[in-house]
Amino acid sequence: MIRVDLSATDVSIEAGHTAQLDVTITNRQDTEDNVAIEIEGLDVEWYALPVPSAHVGPGETGSLRVLFKIGRSTDVAAGTYPFIVRARGMESGITAVHQATLTIQPFSSLQLELDPKRATSSLFSRAPVFDLRVTNLGNRPETLDLSASDSDDACAYEFENDRITVKPGGTEVVGLAVEPRSRPVVGSARLYQFTATVRSSSDAYVSASAHGQLERKAVLSTVVASMLLTAAVVAAGWWLLRPRPVMVRSFVAEPGEVVAGDPVTLSWDIANVGDGTKIVPGNLPVRTSVGTVTVRPEVPTVYKLLARGGGLEITREAAVVVRPRPPTPAARIREFAASAKRIHQGDVVTLSWRVDGATALVLNPIGELNPRMDKSRQVMPEISTTYVLSAQGKGGDVVTKSVSVEVVPQNVSLAEIRGFRADPSKIEAGQTATLRWSVDNAAAVGIDNGIGDQLEPRGQFEVTPAVTTTYTLRASDAQGNVVTKQVTVTVTPPEAVQEAPIVP
Repeated sequence: MIRVDLSATDVSIEAGHTAQLDVTITNRQDTEDNVAIEIEGLDVEWYALPVPSAHVGPGETGSLRVLFKIGRSTDVAAGTYPFIVRARGMESGITAVHQATLTIQPFSSLQLELDPKRATSSLFSRAPVFDLRVTNLGNRPETLDLSASDSDDACAYEFENDRITVKPGGTEVVGLAVEPRSRPVVGSARLYQFTATVRSSSDAYVSASAHGQLERKAVLSTVVASMLLTAAVVAAGWWLLRPRPVMVRSFVAEPGEVVAGDPVTLSWDIANVGDGTKIVPGNLPVRTSVGTVTVRPEVPTVYKLLARGGGLEITREAAVVVRPRPPTPAARIREFAASAKRIHQGDVVTLSWRVDGATALVLNPIGELNPRMDKSRQVMPEISTTYVLSAQGKGGDVVTKSVSVEVVPQNVSLAEIRGFRADPSKIEAGQTATLRWSVDNAAAVGIDNGIGDQLEPRGQFEVTPAVTTTYTLRASDAQGNVVTKQVTVTVTPPEAVQEAPIVP
């Protein structure tokens, strides 16, 4: 018997190329034989047998070669083709077969033609139709998507079918309507370049393009438009320049009642307005048929429209009632105070205020404040400072108020003795004098000579010194700094009583 073995049972070949299949023949007979091979099931033009037979001895093996070559043509469709390799002994007549398949790989090639290459879009033929001729030069069916575009995006494109299927070697014709997106009424013709493209829906790299031109014409050419415009201007000039009498359709003032200084709009509608038309008082010129003007009357006023044209003069009136403007409330500073008017260096003082009707608020030397939000401000002056609060009202009036803060060194007492006196300051022995005092910012107040060390900041005390006595008032602040003041009560002896002489 004879045995046939193949180097591959599936031979893959790309169109336009060649492939090789090795056939091994084994002679298992007792006699030698001349073995020939045949290919069944394939077109004879697809393969070649350089040496169709081999002499094989008993038990020996021979080798033959099959060469495949497929032309790059649309006539050979891509796919799998089964075939049989048959070996036949020429002397013995014994045959052997082996099955295999030939796989022809697909290839793609597209051709796109546009007919006509150029078309014109006018008022009566807005969207001319181009024929797109698509030819499949590959060996497999192609499903294609159609598209078109231009660089300016100035045209709209509509395909008869936007997806088609073309068999190998086949041709399909698709209509493409191209229309400009805009068309001027007057202007010159314009030429648009566009590109039509077909692309495989399964392989984006398989595509073909064709270029076309669309000429867009305006509704009217420049020459025709110029002639029509000239005729229209002549006719309009004649119509406008013909003498026509003036006519006042309306003349109103809105609103008819206002507060002094508020705006009032005077509006008019006049047909055939001529030179010299005006509104009084104010001699406001009126140059247009329809228009408005804004006035601000301070007193009740009757406005008159004197309309002139066509040899006529017409008068219309519009009255405006004006009420006096109520006075604008002035800003008012109700209170402006400091938590302490005498402090040491480094101490903090709180400035507080109450202001009504202010639109702007400034605290010098601090800066601008928010009249609605700011009610106080903490400051730490290094030197004695006078703070000035300025409030501006709606009418622009400004009111001010100031407060001074005295800054003293740390070793100077904040306590101030406003007054310390004796009333009377001179008495006779046995009489009584009243000590009166007034102290500010004191933590402790005392008077010597037994009057007391924990006195009120303001008070009085009666004394009856036997002799002339000096009283010392001591006032100290929270840090123990002391300030003193003295007052002396002078005591004189009582006047001697002179006895009356005895008359004998």
